[in-house]
Amino acid sequence: MRPRAIALLLFLVAPIAGAQSPPSATEIEARLPALAGRERAAALAQLTELLQSDDPKKALAYGAQALEAPSPELDHAQRFTTLTSMSWAHRALSQYDEAVARAEQALRLAEETGDQGERADALNHLGSIARRRGDPVVAVDFFTQALEAARKGGSEPDIAMSLNNLGFVYSTDLADYELALDHHLKALAIRERLKDQADVSLSLNNIGVVYSRLHDNDRALDYFGRALVLRRRLGLATRVAGTLYNIGDVHLERGDLGAALQAHQEALDIRTRVGDHSEMSQSHAALGSVYLALNRPVDAERELEEALVLGDPVGDKGLAVNNRLGLAAVERKSGQPQRAVGRAQEALAIANAMPSRELQRRSFEELAASLEAAGRSAEALAAFKSFKRVSDEILDEGTARRLASVEKRYDIEKREREMERLVSTRSRQRDAAAGAFVLLAVVGFAVYSRKAFAARLAERLSVTDTLTGLKNRRYVHQTIGADVAASLRRHREAVAAREPARDADLVFFLVDIDGFKAVNDAHGHAAGDRVLTAASRRLEAACRQSDVVARWGGEEFLVLARFTERTQAAAQAERLRRTIEEGPFTLEDGRAISITCSIGFASFPFARREPEALGWEQIVAIADHAAYAAKRHGRNSWVGLGLTGEVMPAGKPSPEALDAWASEGQITVEARTAA
Repeated sequence: MRPRAIALLLFLVAPIAGAQSPPSATEIEARLPALAGRERAAALAQLTELLQSDDPKKALAYGAQALEAPSPELDHAQRFTTLTSMSWAHRALSQYDEAVARAEQALRLAEETGDQGERADALNHLGSIARRRGDPVVAVDFFTQALEAARKGGSEPDIAMSLNNLGFVYSTDLADYELALDHHLKALAIRERLKDQADVSLSLNNIGVVYSRLHDNDRALDYFGRALVLRRRLGLATRVAGTLYNIGDVHLERGDLGAALQAHQEALDIRTRVGDHSEMSQSHAALGSVYLALNRPVDAERELEEALVLGDPVGDKGLAVNNRLGLAAVERKSGQPQRAVGRAQEALAIANAMPSRELQRRSFEELAASLEAAGRSAEALAAFKSFKRVSDEILDEGTARRLASVEKRYDIEKREREMERLVSTRSRQRDAAAGAFVLLAVVGFAVYSRKAFAARLAERLSVTDTLTGLKNRRYVHQTIGADVAASLRRHREAVAAREPARDADLVFFLVDIDGFKAVNDAHGHAAGDRVLTAASRRLEAACRQSDVVARWGGEEFLVLARFTERTQAAAQAERLRRTIEEGPFTLEDGRAISITCSIGFASFPFARREPEALGWEQIVAIADHAAYAAKRHGRNSWVGLGLTGEVMPAGKPSPEALDAWASEGQITVEARTAA
């Protein structure tokens, strides 16, 4: 089998050696003067590969020497790997034309032999360069071709890399988070099976990116933290910097500015040592955002100006947009709104030349804010309309409907103003024409400002329950795949090792508020809403940060205890029950009422020796059946259902089957009955 070219890492990282640990670059360099012929050519190729990211200039020098060797000394696989490694090194130095030329050379070399794995590598490099130059649609085309070639070649590492690259473009440039997560989870499953820790860390990092875009900061930090541990252990400097950059962004959104500053500064220090101007520019811009949040505008402007100086020459359009938007925000908040307008217009012009909806959306948003600060209300209104239009293209139909209600109110207000003007006298109409236009712009701007605020929150709202602030069903459906995949992997490994699985279970609790209809009937729906909101806060307080608490519908909540032991489920159910029961719920008029709940729970996988026998939705249905049983037995109680053995009984787990299995002893019933 041919030696595999190093896998392309799309996001802020560089390839490293595969599963077997090669000699370090320092060791090879020490031996290089004594080598000649084939051995020297092989060493030069290996040095090019090892140094392509952490010391790209040296990698290019070694690569040039390797390519001078005649074919007998440098074989086909080594020549191909040298070309792709040099392409990556040129990319790291923002020398995109040279990077494309080397990648195209590699592609031609692969096509001469018909090697589909090599074709996939070369196409992935070309896609990576296209994305960095601001052409995500072109990048998707290259990555899709790479995925097709990888599947034809049957190479799982190549398949995983192509899936990874597609997922990253979908999340970062095209705002299709569900599709991105699907690609990344598929890539992670392959990499975990292959036990390639470097590539596993890449998938963990990129799944963290998706969760950060969904504003699920706790989960994002969980994935980034796991990626960082692996990358530090493997000594992958540029990958460590990439993950630190992501962690800094999450801390910034959470308002933990000290942690954000520390993470971004460490990332910048690493990137400065490597000399990648594009990534240095990103880090300077990130530090500028942190300083702006710290109300240090002078420091913020200094960092962003440095980001612009470093970023513009590299030809990365996305970077150019982000740097200008950062400077516009600084100038707007520093009392220079006209300069901010100019920056935002520059950013928008670049974004419009790219098929990146997210950058267009952000450019329109900043332009509208800058125009508002400059007192140009009518133009700000027009910018907000464009911002809303692009946001609607990105966001789901449910969010669009929420925003449409605001637009409807705006249309009603507009018609009412027009009717008022029609009944006025002709002279008053003439006198008021200018004022009416200004009024329309101001009122319209105010409404669209509210719409803009809604749009900025729209992605969060699409996965958030508007009453309680908890996650909703859509969020669970979007994100559960990663947890299920990890749980299955841990159980399979335990079965193979003939050991008990540890911290591998997902426990689903359905929490149903008792007598909720009576609360609404006796005290009104506002009181019911108040009870649900207070109950959600209590449930969150009773859970770990890594758990998920979601509004499942009506007065029902879903609690997902992630990566725990099913033997702890009963204790957790009791904590949840007690946290609702303890202490009265205070209504708006000051009255206090007592509330209890009924809980049903079940664990995934249901059958440990057949972990894929039931899907997670079937487990939720079993938990629902258990909650119904708890209500039948007096409420203010909990019931848990689990398999007595480790293999599923025959048949589907319908309510009737569950009752029959319980009576036959095939299901274990844990219960806390009402006092």
